[in-house]
Amino acid sequence: MKYLDRARWVTDKYILVMLGLFPLFVGFQGYSAITASKFWFFAVATGAWLAAVLVLLACGRIAGERYKPQIRPAHIAVGLFLAISGVSAMTSEYGGVCLVGAARYTGYLTDLLCGAIFFGVSFLGAPRGRYVWAMALSAAVCCAISFLQLLGLDPLWFYPEGTNYYDKFVAYNSAFLGTIGNTGLLAAYLCLAGPLTAVYAVLSPNRRDRLLFIPGAMCFALIALCDVDAGVLAVAGGALIAVPVIIRKDRPARLAGCASGGLIAGGLAALWFWPGKSGTLYEMHQVLHGHLGDEFGSHRGQIWKRCWELFRERPWLGGGPGTAPCRILLQWTSEVRHQTVQEDNSHNVYLGHLIDVGLLGAGAYIAGLACSAVTWIKRRREGAVYPALGSAMVCYLIQDFFGMGLVLTAPMLWVVWGLLESPPESR
Repeated sequence: MKYLDRARWVTDKYILVMLGLFPLFVGFQGYSAITASKFWFFAVATGAWLAAVLVLLACGRIAGERYKPQIRPAHIAVGLFLAISGVSAMTSEYGGVCLVGAARYTGYLTDLLCGAIFFGVSFLGAPRGRYVWAMALSAAVCCAISFLQLLGLDPLWFYPEGTNYYDKFVAYNSAFLGTIGNTGLLAAYLCLAGPLTAVYAVLSPNRRDRLLFIPGAMCFALIALCDVDAGVLAVAGGALIAVPVIIRKDRPARLAGCASGGLIAGGLAALWFWPGKSGTLYEMHQVLHGHLGDEFGSHRGQIWKRCWELFRERPWLGGGPGTAPCRILLQWTSEVRHQTVQEDNSHNVYLGHLIDVGLLGAGAYIAGLACSAVTWIKRRREGAVYPALGSAMVCYLIQDFFGMGLVLTAPMLWVVWGLLESPPESR
């Protein structure tokens, strides 16, 4: 076996670990330390994989093997994102804080590891059905645990002793479900796993793959049950965007595109004239009319206004990777526990990049996503994996408008992103 083939073999096993085992690993202290547990799993697994791959490629070069990866536009954009993030970190007044981040491992080290995932997976990986199955089985286990927790049980002793899911914001200051933790982050994971498995089940020529409808349905059901509006919106929006793209025949695809456009326009019109006086739809109605209340979206309105102020302070390079917790500095009284809540996250991944690495860094990140959207459209009829990967990314990225983008789910997005940019398996 050539050294390059060995590097690809190691990468194959790494992808299976990150899509199959990483989502289920919660450490040994339950939800109280789940972020740290997942970060160290991710960092150690990624570091070991990178070390193995670099050694194998170096040995291959010494042995005379030639390997020239195909550089695509998305690679250039992601490389710029990492370079700009590095400059932002070096010029930040917060210094070493930028390496790991001020809170929850959102610093430059995480950016570098995620970027390495993208390059390594896109250069050495290939779109394979077994990756969909790995994520599907993992999601099914996570959903099964979540359903038991919604029944008031604690099958794996994740909650503080003597508590369950329904003690959220009373016995502990959050809402936890499944093997991801925070319900908002769980919804983000489900927005990745659900469309990936469902679209692959529809398009795969193998009848056995129809079984993937089961974990896909479990994901969508749990999104509806876990009370995260952003997840529901992401699934609906993702479906409207993805369905016209993944339909194989031109005429039905055009019809589906017209139908999706009509539904989107109709939905916006309904929101514009929404008569209600409270709730999520009312808040969206107010936003369309240019009114962003501080309390909208669980205080996201207040957070986003603060993020805009921070962006204007340092528009080009931001405050440095992972420095948002040092700068947002917002607090309010919890409506449930009547205790002071301090906010350390933008609750919008794109705004988070904007205040951390500035317009240049956020622009490079979004440019990379745009390049991969083109890749998805071009490859929409190449097998079943490519269209499934793109559909999963669309759903997840819509959720990111309201999400935290933490290390509990972000590495899986970068694996999926890398696979979307990887060459076909028959290379």
